[in-house]
Amino acid sequence: MIFWQALTPVHPGTGQDSSSVIDLPVAREAATGFPVIPASSLKGVLRDGRGLDENDESEEAMTARKRFGFAGRKKKTGSDEEEDISQAAELTLTDARVLFLPVRSYAGTFAFLTCPLVLERLKRDQKALGLPELKAPIPNPGQTEALVPKNTQIVHANQVILEDIDLSATVGGAEALAQELGQLVFGAESSYFVGRFALVSNEAFDYFCEMGLEVIARVQLNPKEKTVQEGPWYEEAIPAETVFSSFAIGDGFEELNRPYIQIGGQASVGRGLLRRLGGGV
Repeated sequence: MIFWQALTPVHPGTGQDSSSVIDLPVAREAATGFPVIPASSLKGVLRDGRGLDENDESEEAMTARKRFGFAGRKKKTGSDEEEDISQAAELTLTDARVLFLPVRSYAGTFAFLTCPLVLERLKRDQKALGLPELKAPIPNPGQTEALVPKNTQIVHANQVILEDIDLSATVGGAEALAQELGQLVFGAESSYFVGRFALVSNEAFDYFCEMGLEVIARVQLNPKEKTVQEGPWYEEAIPAETVFSSFAIGDGFEELNRPYIQIGGQASVGRGLLRRLGGGV
């Protein structure tokens, strides 16, 4: 299992304009509406263009085709006939789904939010991979409740105040869960996470996944006159600090041994820088 954390806002786009106020939305799961980084984006970044030229028979290209697959044909040596050189990928990647969503907090600057649905899906993935499952119980907070660990930084006057939503804080209600998730995902940096962790209801998490993402207004300037040539248009982005979970099966896991990757659109303006956190595959 692999955990990624956004160091800058991430824009895994849909490849098309939206009819809503947001011109360029992020990709989302169809069933839940949660933001997601498609597996195809992860695969493309890890492949880094290797082995896409059918005439490239270098060792690097052949290894990349073996790991990531290839679809194509090439002419046979000394003949005008073509042969199919397609092959299936040995390495299978899944979408990177949101595990912890950062939301601005009145106390503690921001909170790492998650919900029972997200954690139950994490346990299901762990079971499918034969990995140790979460041992701490996953409670179900009320719709206006936030469960936080004992040494929390995000409680003010017995409340967790997130953007324009006030939730009643149950201090200590997620102690074991916060400690276990902190060690699993952040390892030695767990204290950075535990103090900001909050378990909220599925409904509250869904609200912040819909309303709590960044919306960035952009324009294109005329290079000579420095006046607006096009725009403004509005781009949605998954905020920095978001933590994603994904997993891989098959062979070629060494392709995943990268401390940082850049993914999604707007790389030239610093979007999409991810770092790999703890966890194993």
